Amino acid sequence: MTQRIWKRDTIIAAIRSEAAAGHDLSYSRTEKRVPALLRAAERVFGHWSAAVESAGFDYSAIRKYRIWTRGRVVERIREWYAKEADLSWRNVSEVIDPPLAAAALHAGRFPSWNSALRAAGLDPEEVSRYRKWTSERIREELAELVQQGVSLDQDTLLREAPALLAAIYRLEGSLVDVRQSLAAAALTKGRKRTNQFAQKPSITRANYTTRSRHAQREAWETK
Repeated sequence: MTQRIWKRDTIIAAIRSEAAAGHDLSYSRTEKRVPALLRAAERVFGHWSAAVESAGFDYSAIRKYRIWTRGRVVERIREWYAKEADLSWRNVSEVIDPPLAAAALHAGRFPSWNSALRAAGLDPEEVSRYRKWTSERIREELAELVQQGVSLDQDTLLREAPALLAAIYRLEGSLVDVRQSLAAAALTKGRKRTNQFAQKPSITRANYTTRSRHAQREAWETK
């Protein structure tokens, strides 16, 4: 088995991955769960807290996990909701409040982030970046689905991306129109790429023959 090489970037990535998975980043919990990461962080950063701070987290807040309760988690979620924050798991766990995300799943408080949202009286499907939908974002997410090989028919979107489908009908009015818009944009992009290739100089057979003759003549003249 290849031994993992710990560097600053790999340590920071590992810490962020732990937070995104809902793990407690306190010293004692990390030591029990991933001691290799903790030791590497102490070796490279000097202290575990310094490594956590370098990963973008407030370690002083993380140390307060022991006073988190289900009630506090619910209260904090409602505070963010009142501020119209994006309460998707990714945004909460990686951007706005990693301690909240970890506390929600820590010690069996909630089986999932969606369960915590429901306990706060929120519908996960409606909360998930509801206020952040724009026409541009709709097209970006549809393009990502296409890259993944996901069909853009209504039944598939209803099953795979219901929030996206709802945003389409709310902001665009018609799924068909959005699909046609995407197809037209892809066609235009393809034409531009073709034109770029066409504009590049190429060596034709006639040019190649002419150049060969010049080279052969120069060779004769130097003899």
